[in-house]
Amino acid sequence: MKFNLDEYELVEDRLKAYWKDNPKGTITTDVVHITDDGSCVTIKAYVHNNDGELVATGIAQETKGQGGFANKDAWVENCETSAIGRALANWMYQGSNKKRPSAQEMSKVSSETSEPAPKKSAPPKVESTDNPVEVVKEAGFGDRMSDKHPDGSPAMNTQGLLCPCGGLVKYYKAEEKSKQNSPDFRCTLMGNCTAGDTVDGKVFAKSWWMDNKATPESWKDYAAASNGIKLPDPKTLNEDDLPF
Repeated sequence: MKFNLDEYELVEDRLKAYWKDNPKGTITTDVVHITDDGSCVTIKAYVHNNDGELVATGIAQETKGQGGFANKDAWVENCETSAIGRALANWMYQGSNKKRPSAQEMSKVSSETSEPAPKKSAPPKVESTDNPVEVVKEAGFGDRMSDKHPDGSPAMNTQGLLCPCGGLVKYYKAEEKSKQNSPDFRCTLMGNCTAGDTVDGKVFAKSWWMDNKATPESWKDYAAASNGIKLPDPKTLNEDDLPF
């Protein structure tokens, strides 16, 4: 099922029509959620008419580098534009002969098909080529393959650190954190993490801090190894070194 971007209206065109009808209106936006590394952002737009009344809202989410060229360097700005476009369409600005999504939203879809990519059931690929089991071994911490979470699920394998939900877990070094008190480890499945907490209907990825009792020891070893810490090799005693 192919589509033509010309059939979809630019947010710029919706804004021109809005400002023509509402010269005293206002459009505001809020960042609803942003990941610690800033790579995924959700923005909500609010549209007010000439009388200052809230008449529509719209929400959009963008991920760095995914869904079109604009998201390579300006995914946050693109997200705000998409949210505004959706809010305007939710009111009455989408064009009489145009489809509801804006051209900006549709540009995220492949130019060949509008069918969504099949959802993969397998956990996401490891972001690093490092085998954490080998990283821990080479740093002198031993074989930690048997390390478990409190619920008995494996904490690590050759592909990466494992969340109880089955997803991969990312370790954030101090320089990678947006805030000092941000988690040291977080499931990469984000809102799809079944082990995370649900607050007000929103699912948050399972997270761990280094001093959590539930944080697997093998992860702490991996963090140490990732920061260049190695245990000294046990000294081999020669016959002349024996105390007798």
